[in-house]
Amino acid sequence: MPAPLFSVVIPAHNRAATLARVLAAYEDQRPVDLPFEVVVVDDGSTDATLELLGRWRSRRFQLRLATQANQGPARARNRALELASAPLVLFTGDDIEPEPDLLAEHWCGHRAADDPWVAILGLTRWPPDAPLTATMRHVDGPGAQQFGYHWMRDGQEYDFRHFYTSNVSLRRAALDSEPAGFSTDFPAAAWEDAELAHRLAGHGLRIVYRAAARAIHHHSYDARGFFRRQVRSGEMAAVLCRKRPALRKWTDADQLERLRLRLLVADNRTRARVGRVAGALELWQRRAINFAGYLDHSSGEEADPLLLPLFRSAFLHGLAAGMYDREEATRVSGAVLTTLLPPVVKRMVDDLDARGEPFPRADAEQLCSLLPAAHRLEGRGTAARSGASWRAGA
Repeated sequence: MPAPLFSVVIPAHNRAATLARVLAAYEDQRPVDLPFEVVVVDDGSTDATLELLGRWRSRRFQLRLATQANQGPARARNRALELASAPLVLFTGDDIEPEPDLLAEHWCGHRAADDPWVAILGLTRWPPDAPLTATMRHVDGPGAQQFGYHWMRDGQEYDFRHFYTSNVSLRRAALDSEPAGFSTDFPAAAWEDAELAHRLAGHGLRIVYRAAARAIHHHSYDARGFFRRQVRSGEMAAVLCRKRPALRKWTDADQLERLRLRLLVADNRTRARVGRVAGALELWQRRAINFAGYLDHSSGEEADPLLLPLFRSAFLHGLAAGMYDREEATRVSGAVLTTLLPPVVKRMVDDLDARGEPFPRADAEQLCSLLPAAHRLEGRGTAARSGASWRAGA
């Protein structure tokens, strides 16, 4: 085989069936004379991933393999970079299926940019024929908690936060300007890519979006699953705050601290209501998730007003867990839920009642009972008005 132009870097963990689909799709990359290698690092899988990789025989690319104990995607990508030999590196995932022209489009993007400091960001989308939950439509749509493509324009340049390692390529020489690679202080898949991109931006890295470089994301979510994902994202955002204090503004850590201080000076009744939530936080979160779950099979738009504060509260819950001791974090998380969710739930309950539609009434009414505390904690007449101030984070 000729020397590879691209090294495709894939950290793998317990997705053997999806990874088989991903590797099969790379067999069909065109044009057939575009040379590339695929570097897979198994991150402590306990399923059939290692068996799959051991028996794979490619007719199209060289497959390079490594294994490690489960240490997270950051360390796995760093290990892959030790094996990668091509001048261009494409970061992607074990659940990201490339469309046939993915690598060719990335190559066209690099040639068009003609700049060694340009990274090409491709489009990662849900399978066109897959049934989508309202959560899936929201997080890749107006909510943009997973990817911001809904708001992006082809050919435009975007900042370090959009270095999505599902589908982004750059020159190896640019990566080598930060020889430490991805920070292994991030054990989970969140913010470790943005943190590296911020360091690379200090050397001149720019990110250009090329919508024609498409890949398909095989990873279904419902409200409960994405809530857990956002908690992990918040925990990793706390790591980012400690490593890069200048990036706190992208995580809403300062707004979380202001809410903590407002709770300290709140009246006794408000603190008592928040304490009731904090004392049974998982129960209150479950009530909110149950209500969102009812809407998960809707067309999507009607669920957006609820999913936005629900996933915001999950992110801030994880962030609080990383910023404060356990008792304080639970109290602040109770205040977050109290502030963000009741005003939205009340509006949705009124609308559903007006239309005569059934919904999880017990859960919704419990959340609505927190509305007076939400107003007092917010301190501006209606808690709903400040919702936008919580929307600019991860």
